[in-house]
Amino acid sequence: MPTTHFWAVTNQGEVYTLATNCQQWEKLVYCGMEFKRVSSVGWCSWAIGGDHHLYVYVFATDVPIRFIEVAYENQRWNPKEGFCARLLPTDRPAWSTEDGQTARFRERIKLPTLSWQWEGDWQVEHNYSGQTVDPEGWMYAVDFPAKYVREKNWLSYVRRRKWIRLRRYVTTNNWADVPGIHDDPVKEPFIDVAIGGHDLIGGSCDSLAVWTVTVLGRVMFRRGVSTSLPEGVDWFHVTIPHGWEVNQLSVGPTGLVWAVTWNGWALVRMGVDRNALEGTHWVMVEPPSGDSKLLQVSVGTNAVWADRKSVV
Repeated sequence: MPTTHFWAVTNQGEVYTLATNCQQWEKLVYCGMEFKRVSSVGWCSWAIGGDHHLYVYVFATDVPIRFIEVAYENQRWNPKEGFCARLLPTDRPAWSTEDGQTARFRERIKLPTLSWQWEGDWQVEHNYSGQTVDPEGWMYAVDFPAKYVREKNWLSYVRRRKWIRLRRYVTTNNWADVPGIHDDPVKEPFIDVAIGGHDLIGGSCDSLAVWTVTVLGRVMFRRGVSTSLPEGVDWFHVTIPHGWEVNQLSVGPTGLVWAVTWNGWALVRMGVDRNALEGTHWVMVEPPSGDSKLLQVSVGTNAVWADRKSVV
């Protein structure tokens, strides 16, 4: 059985781990930050610091974490200049994504956070769907979009080539600050975080569902979190029924999400699958009895556990 770790936070903000093959807690090296919440899976942990920022802790492995940035250079032929970046108004941008729907200028692509470093400069990709391209990396077509071929002919009115650049994640075995919802993190601090979804049926074991709650009672989902993108890509606001505010949530291994509202009810996220980790809608669940108000929930694989508020 592989070794796993149980994570805990003390009331003094210290983080401890307990391995399944050990009998003693181990304190994480102090990094200058006390923590309030922590949620963990096998390869990483997410936490809320004393400053109410989000942090991610990624375990180092023998294989470095690398991500390939991609940009496509597009050109059109005209009788005066030949192939150039002077495109038609209806064409895709001179630099774009693969489908041409979004501009993606190479010089504007920056490292997302300080946790990454570039590995070399931009390079032309000389392989397209298993076949080599011309020495300069161009593939030709009659128009955008169309089927591209590697050899230029008399019907080659447009061309494109793929540029790539590697970046490597360097902040392993340490806490790394995750970009907040706003440029000013004080504007909407986090009060809870929960991660899971790594055993989602039909899903990828590399993907991760990261859910958070803000001080305003809003529920936020971090999109694009995976073993190759530990910090994710951006935030998505998951709306809740009007007049309700969430103060705690839990995510199970299969992606099931339960949230507790300030009035002691529960909300269950429905429609979660491999194509929509954030789900589609909420279903309300009453407390066990009229006098019992839920305080906290914890979602497992086949069960949900709950703690209720003390009744005076």
